[in-house]
Amino acid sequence: MCCEGLDIMLLSSDGAMAKRGIPERTDLARPLTGRSVVVILGLFFGVMFIANVALVYTALSTLHGEEMENSYDASQAYNGQIAAARAQSELGWRVDVSTRQEGGGERVVADFRDRAGAPIADLEVRARFVHPFDRAADREAQLASDGEAYEGVAGPLSGGRWTLVIEARQDGQVKFSSDNKITLAEANAGD
Repeated sequence: MCCEGLDIMLLSSDGAMAKRGIPERTDLARPLTGRSVVVILGLFFGVMFIANVALVYTALSTLHGEEMENSYDASQAYNGQIAAARAQSELGWRVDVSTRQEGGGERVVADFRDRAGAPIADLEVRARFVHPFDRAADREAQLASDGEAYEGVAGPLSGGRWTLVIEARQDGQVKFSSDNKITLAEANAGD
C-alpha cells in the first residue's frame, strides 16, 4: 500500500504529537473576540437593513402592478362576467369600432349591427379610454347615434397604449361590452 499524500502523525521526544507535511499555523494578527463578532454581525445586518429599506422604498414609489381595487371582489364576480359574455354572444351583434384624432381629442365611431345586418337603435353607448398606469389620464365619451353609427369625442389623450372600453346599454341593462387594446399616435402640433 502506498502512503503518498497522507499526513503522518509522529510522536516527538517530549510526548507531543506533531504532523508531518503541514506547515506550522501562524497566529492571526488579531484574535477573534466577542466584540469583533458583534461588530461583524452588526455590519452584516446593517447592510441587510439598508438594502431592504431601499427595496421597499423602490417598490412603493413605483408602479404597483395592481389593475383593480379589490381582486377578491373581482374574483367573486367572475361567474357573473362569464354569464354576461355568454348572453352577449347569443345576441349575435357585430360591432365595428374605429378611432381617429380630432382636435385635441379622439373621435370614436361604433357601428352596432344585429344578426341580419340592420343597425341597432336605442342604445346608450359609452366609450372609455383607460390608461394602463395612470387612472387620472382616463377619458370618457358618451356616443350619440346619427341613425347608423354611434359617435363621440373623448380627449385630450396622449399617444401610447390604451384600453378602449365600449359599453352599450339597452333598457338600462348592459347588452354589449368589450375591451380593446389600442395604440394612439402622438397628436401633431398643428392640430
